[in-house]
Amino acid sequence: MGNVETHDLPPVRPDERRQLKLTRKITPAQYQKHVNGSEDIPGALTALPWELVDSISLYEHLDVSFNLLRWLPPELPMRLPHLAYLDLSHNRLSALPESFALLFHLRTLLLNHNALQALPESFVNLVKLERLDLSHNALERLPEGMGRMETLKKLNLSDNFLTKLPYSLGQSYSLDVILASNNRCVVPPQSICNEGSESVLRYLRKQCKNGVSTTKGTDQGNVFKRTRGDVLQSAVSNPHSARAQYLQQQTETTNTTSRIRTPLRPPLNATTLEADELRDKIVGLLYGAAIGDALGLSTAHMSPDECRFHYDEGALQYNDIIIDKYRLQWKKGDWTTPFDQMVLVLDSILHWAGVVDELDFAKRLSDWSQHGFPELGDKQGISGFSNTIAKVLTNPKYSSDPHGSSQGLWDRSHDQLDSESCDHLADNAAVVRAAILGIPQFHNLKEVVNNTTRICKASHFDPRCQASCVVLSVLVALLLQNNQSLCTSADQSFLPFVVSMATDMGRSQLSEASHLQDFDEFCQLADFTSWSRLHPNRSSHTFKPMAAALIALKSGMDFRKAISRLVMFGRDSPSNASVAGAVLGCYWGYRKLPKDWVSDLRPKPTQWLDVKINALLDMMAIP
Repeated sequence: MGNVETHDLPPVRPDERRQLKLTRKITPAQYQKHVNGSEDIPGALTALPWELVDSISLYEHLDVSFNLLRWLPPELPMRLPHLAYLDLSHNRLSALPESFALLFHLRTLLLNHNALQALPESFVNLVKLERLDLSHNALERLPEGMGRMETLKKLNLSDNFLTKLPYSLGQSYSLDVILASNNRCVVPPQSICNEGSESVLRYLRKQCKNGVSTTKGTDQGNVFKRTRGDVLQSAVSNPHSARAQYLQQQTETTNTTSRIRTPLRPPLNATTLEADELRDKIVGLLYGAAIGDALGLSTAHMSPDECRFHYDEGALQYNDIIIDKYRLQWKKGDWTTPFDQMVLVLDSILHWAGVVDELDFAKRLSDWSQHGFPELGDKQGISGFSNTIAKVLTNPKYSSDPHGSSQGLWDRSHDQLDSESCDHLADNAAVVRAAILGIPQFHNLKEVVNNTTRICKASHFDPRCQASCVVLSVLVALLLQNNQSLCTSADQSFLPFVVSMATDMGRSQLSEASHLQDFDEFCQLADFTSWSRLHPNRSSHTFKPMAAALIALKSGMDFRKAISRLVMFGRDSPSNASVAGAVLGCYWGYRKLPKDWVSDLRPKPTQWLDVKINALLDMMAIP
């Protein structure tokens, strides 16, 4: 068994750093002999001291490097539950117990210079792990789901026997350093692995389409439960057959019965996306908006300092939302009034068989303002959400003439006040519902703009509101078309083109010089910091959520990072995060939304929403 050094470990005082060092001091000569296995270090441990595995310890930092450990006790995570840093390098470990993944707080793990041949499949559950050194082992394979380790930033796999790196690593948007030299890799080729991180990550990400691995057996992210109505009953589970059937449905333009049942079925060549990709983006838009709203509730009406006091940007969860007078109105994991607005539009589209009708929407808005959604248990209406909506609803002719009511409110205020003083009519209560209007008739931008302005003017006649709504709906429509050939120059990539086209179409809704100047100023913002500093006293202005969505999209940040960053600015965070979440959800797709943010939404509202989404997909004949 060798030498086992015992320790009487003293109690850890609260004011002490909770570190325990059981490493061995070693000379250069001893180092080489230890690495070669030709000579053991005097006094080296062959097992962890019993005090560590026989009682619960509060250590957060443990260094057991340069010893002779050949195994780890399965109860280690239960005895050292707070470990954030663990150095097991330069030992003789050949395996890790399945329970190792229960070290939930682990951020740094050093396992280099051991004899590991494989890792347990549960290893990928170390979701807080940021730095992992597995170099100089005998690893022949890695868990296929390593790309799910959502905070992993640095990974060293050099000097092993690996023949393949998991494709799922190409899905990771946290990983920025990966070392894989001196292996036997075929995928990626070892020559690429030897070039360094940039080459390896570029190769792996090329194997993933839109961030989702195309290789069988890898994690495919969120899976939406598609429940078809009476539209495509003969559709089979094979995706290729479903796509073929979808294509057939698109070409059956003379089938009147089919067209009535699928009024929003896009024509042939409306998009370059496959049917399942189109579905993923549509579902992603709706869930992205719901998540942004539900998470934005955590910091609503807070200053950035208050946000930082109450929350950690890297660990935002619904269950951590503080309870106060404002947040008591909703249960944790529930969306609020911004996404309710989008659902009202969705309900109207479904009720009118795909037709966007401002009169129907106005009636639904009026009813919702008084009763909420009774099917979700709402017992009263929504108050204080938007002064503009509150004022326009007081007009007795509103339900029969919503455009006349909102125009009358705008004309009266605009005649009496200067343009800047009319900012109270340019609030964000219309822009939060705009993104979904890019879905019906997404292949016809003229119709998208027409639908968007009509629904916007049902409560907000201010041209600035119309402009911001058009930007979002056109942006969504172009993302759904996915027509890369629209780029007019060889050096122009698709995303900047989409943003430019959407903002140009939004700008065309404006005529007043001050409105145009404001619009341009918001559209040209490059980051969230500049966004937060621009007109801080206009936190509920319609241009704020629009600009937040544009910044999030242009930044290249993944959904979690962008929404977390945005939420931490507080103020009108539900609206800002809901709008940005809709656009990012459409861009990344439902499969790539953070799983915990999807699954932790309240079950009853999400089941209710799923029924509506499935009905929309039925209308579009999407399998």
